[in-house]
Amino acid sequence: MQIPGMPHVIRLVLGLVCVAVLSAQHRPGWTLVWSDEFEGGALDAAKWDFDVGGHGWGNNESQYYTRRAENASVENGKLVIRALRETYTGPDGITRPYTSARLVTRGKFSRAYGRFEALIKLPYGQGIWPAFWMLGDDITTVGWPACGEIDIMENIGREPSTVHGTIHGPGYSGTGGIGAAYSLPAGRRFADDFHLFAIEWEPQVIRWYVDDVLYQTRTPKDLPAGARWVFDHPFHLLLNVAVGGNWPGYPDQTTVFPQVMLVEYVRVYSRAGKPAIQAANGVVNAASFRPGFAPGSWVTLLGAELAGLTRQWRTEDFAGGRLPEQLDGTSVLFDGKPGFVAYISPGQVNVLAPDVTPGPVTVKVIRDGVESEPVLAEARTIDPAFFLWAGRYVVATSLDFRTLLAPEGLFPGVPVRPARPGETIVLWGTGFGPVDPPPPTGRPIEGEHRLVHTPEVTVGGLRADFVGGALTPGAVGLYQIAIRVPADAPAGELPVVATVQGASSPDKVFLAVRR
Repeated sequence: MQIPGMPHVIRLVLGLVCVAVLSAQHRPGWTLVWSDEFEGGALDAAKWDFDVGGHGWGNNESQYYTRRAENASVENGKLVIRALRETYTGPDGITRPYTSARLVTRGKFSRAYGRFEALIKLPYGQGIWPAFWMLGDDITTVGWPACGEIDIMENIGREPSTVHGTIHGPGYSGTGGIGAAYSLPAGRRFADDFHLFAIEWEPQVIRWYVDDVLYQTRTPKDLPAGARWVFDHPFHLLLNVAVGGNWPGYPDQTTVFPQVMLVEYVRVYSRAGKPAIQAANGVVNAASFRPGFAPGSWVTLLGAELAGLTRQWRTEDFAGGRLPEQLDGTSVLFDGKPGFVAYISPGQVNVLAPDVTPGPVTVKVIRDGVESEPVLAEARTIDPAFFLWAGRYVVATSLDFRTLLAPEGLFPGVPVRPARPGETIVLWGTGFGPVDPPPPTGRPIEGEHRLVHTPEVTVGGLRADFVGGALTPGAVGLYQIAIRVPADAPAGELPVVATVQGASSPDKVFLAVRR
């Protein structure tokens, strides 16, 4: 497996073996269940609807909420809600001096419990009232405040550095709502940059965060005597910018229009479950995907909830030059010894096995401190396998590593050609057994570490001359096996098999040869 900074061709070789992209949607300990990244050219009607009207919305507000693109649109990967100063008469005959938009997921998405967050840049100014909040789905049957309201973020424009988080319910609503404020330090304004507003809602507790700083926790103990905790059923989301009202007051000569709220994304997570390795064939050779593995070689774990994101290791993961024993809270133990984690995703983890005694080995994954049930896997001294391109072709290069050897056109824009009879080539694999001297533990390979046992390699059933084999300098667990393609090898896609001390690699691996 490649180390950041190693030669380009080798990085390309193994980049094709294990493709991974960092997901910005990851949050350790949580699983994403719903989101809008606002990446398209229009608002997603499958996720959002509009509340429309100008009746004051119970707060003597001055705006008319519309569904027009002038008031709500998606631009440059962001939701844009614009409050405009304009005289507007709606279809209900109500005339207001301002327009804006109020988006709602009612009837499209609702949820009880989880983490609800949005990255938002707020508007500002006297009388401006942006909000990211939630209402109970039963509002149409029980009304407000019996349905419950969770204000994740509210701001009144005359307080540009302060936001509020509040709950409303029967006996604690309106000015009697229960909440707290959070202020930015040193006079910074929420209108100057994007900030992350979130709650973590669990049975009997709600926590409020700004930029992942916890500033408030509420439980039923905070309610007035005899009041009922109504935060036990699905709620839907709302985003809006109000203009005027009892709390913020009304715009004056200092208020500038238009005012804009920008939303980078809205995401909802559920608390991550317990990681689980597949009971059958959940621990396999990373190249062959056969059950079992060789100590010091690459292993793939298959399962569920193994990690909260998809990514491979990066330069910053190598503290002090050592290989990482965990990525973003995911680690793997083999008989209690940590492996070195190169790639994580919810369903798959790739890890370099530590030096364990051959035989049955107990393997488990730990994610954010939660352990999977252990599974047994067979460790073998030697378990040879070649990495593959496109699930079929052996990963092979020319001896100088400059050219990839595969069918032409397999990788557009990259130098690729078939191998030639009599040519010396390099095959790339894992599990080929002990080397001399033994490799360092937890560090990239330096110098020569040659195979102790010589593999016998056949190409199309013809024995190939073995030129040399060793661990790859600058990498870990990656064997390079140099052979000479048999001079009488026919043209075509020929099976390649390596046998070391009686252990053979799979035979459904092919090398393209052209005479």
